[in-house]
Parts: sequence; C-alpha cells; structure tokens
Amino acid sequence: MTESLPSRNLESADGREWLRPEFPLDAPPPQRVIPTSGPAVAVYDSAEEMGWASAVNLAAEQCRLAEEKDELSFIIMAAPSAFPFYRAYVRLAESSPRLRRAIWKTHFFQFDDYPLPAHHPASFRFLLLQHFFMPLATFTDPAKVHLFEADAADPDAAARRYEKTILERGLDLQLMGIGENGHWGFHEPGIPLEGAPRFMRVALTGENVDQQMRDHPHLFRRPEDVPMCAYTASVPLFLTTRHLIEGNVPQPGKALALLAAFGSETIHESVPAGALKRHPRAVVRTTQAAAWALADYREKGVVTRDAVHRLADSLRGPRTPDTQSLLVRIRETLAAVGIAMEDFAV
Repeated sequence: MTESLPSRNLESADGREWLRPEFPLDAPPPQRVIPTSGPAVAVYDSAEEMGWASAVNLAAEQCRLAEEKDELSFIIMAAPSAFPFYRAYVRLAESSPRLRRAIWKTHFFQFDDYPLPAHHPASFRFLLLQHFFMPLATFTDPAKVHLFEADAADPDAAARRYEKTILERGLDLQLMGIGENGHWGFHEPGIPLEGAPRFMRVALTGENVDQQMRDHPHLFRRPEDVPMCAYTASVPLFLTTRHLIEGNVPQPGKALALLAAFGSETIHESVPAGALKRHPRAVVRTTQAAAWALADYREKGVVTRDAVHRLADSLRGPRTPDTQSLLVRIRETLAAVGIAMEDFAV
C-alpha cells in the first residue's frame, strides 16, 4: 500500500515561504571599532571583509530607499580601494531580486576623472565600466548611469553641467575613499572646505601623483605619465549626501590620512577627508594595515618617533623620495589638526 504525501496549500503563508525562501545576510564583523569625534572607524581582518561590510550596508539602505520612493542616487568612487566593494556588491546584485529592483531605480554618479577619453585605460570611467557598471549592466537603467564627459571639447562647461545634474537629482548614498594626503575625491589639501557645492577642475599635488603611481603602476610608470589636472566633486558637494556615506580605506599608505582625518576633532583644509566628521550618518571601514597609526595614537595619546618614521616609510615615492621632506610633511599635517607628537629630528 502506497502512503500518500500530505498536500501543501501553496496559497498559504507557509507555502509562499517555502516557494520564496529568504536568507538573512550578515556583514563580516570588524575585529575592532575605533571611536572618533566623527564616524566610527571599523577595522577588518582583510580588505575583502571591509568591502563586503560596506556592500551589505549600502545595499540594505538602497533597498529601503527604493521601497520608499521612485528614484534614488548613489555617487561612487573609482579607485582600487573600492575593488573589494565592487566585487561584493556585484555578487549581492546577482543573488538578490530585491537589490536588482533597487539598482534599476538608482541614478549613479562618479566622483572624479582625468580629462581623458572614456576608452583610455587611465580614465576613471574606464575603471568604473570595467569593474562595476559592465558586471551590473543587465540590472541598471542606462539612462540613470551618469558618467562625466571628461573629454568634452569644453570640459569646464561639462563640469558645470554635471554639477547641475547632481544638484538637481540630489545624492542619497556614497562610497568614498581617502587619499594618502587626505584628499576626498580629488579635492586636494589646500582647497577651501567651505563654499558652494561644485564639480571643479583641480591640479594634482606631488603626493597625489605618487599615490596614482602606486595605485596604477601598469599605467603610470613615471611621474610625467600622471595627468596634472583632474575634475572632481568638492567636499561641500560630497557632504550633500542625505542618507549614508561609507568609506573604504584598505591600503597601508593611508595610515597618515586616517590618523590626521579622525585622530582629533579638528577639521582643516590640509586634510579634506576630515570634513566627513560633519556628516551625521557615515562610517569608515578599513584594515589593520591602514588603521595601525590611528589605533596606536588612541592608545598612547601621542604619535611616537617610531610611528612617525613608519609613516614616512609608507609614503615614500618618486615625487617624495627623501625621508626629510616626508617628516616635514607629517609634522605639518599632524600639527594642523592638533595631534600630539614626540619630538623628532627633521
């Protein structure tokens, strides 16, 4: 005698749950959280865990916003710091119909770019297309992917148009990085942090040239290979982001920038990323390799001589090869934001 299986009412709540299962996804936990006067700094075992945590948090907020309104916006950096995030976010999108619906509603903007053609491998549009937008191509509305026309006949006019589009649309979400010299986007040290939100042309500092060569060694083999100017959103424009800013800072060469940006309450134009302390909903995710100086300062209340020399070693590059100039830079940067240092010879 054959035993019949119990029937299942697929219209019941139980049946719907069985046909459309859900699995909650937890972000990787940080190994520690460093408190600051602004955003919390979460330290992870690896850059991949850092990127996953940001991807989960931004995707969750993106989905929430998409269920509340018809359209939203997301401004995203183009840099190796974001590669772990890109990979994690793409995997989430491939797995989640809810996130794919939110992506279709999302307007995307880029932080910055060099005045190069989009097909140039050093163009940030090229980087974003290769690592982010092309893997998401079937999930995005092409009309909502707004890339800056950096190689326009009149790039200054293109920058004004891009600025106008961003301000008209408004920003909801942001994934940011922090430069080795504390830049946010290409808003460089020395550019005022106040004023109207802008998308503007800037000259690159020597410190930034060194970083670009470290970030893209296959593209920039000599300092003269790095473009000397770029276009970027300004700090006041970045700070118009309404709902959430996530920072990803994995590299060892960012240790000084993290310390200077979040080691004190001071906001100074020598460290533009420190203005993130003004935003009410921001978090910085990093690795032990990048956070060691900030953590050490929090524990000791002073930057030791050994720490200063370790910072100098992490920043040496073709444009700043000698230790003396690096020590001067470190002393001036930390003094500007009121961070105590042991005396050291320059």
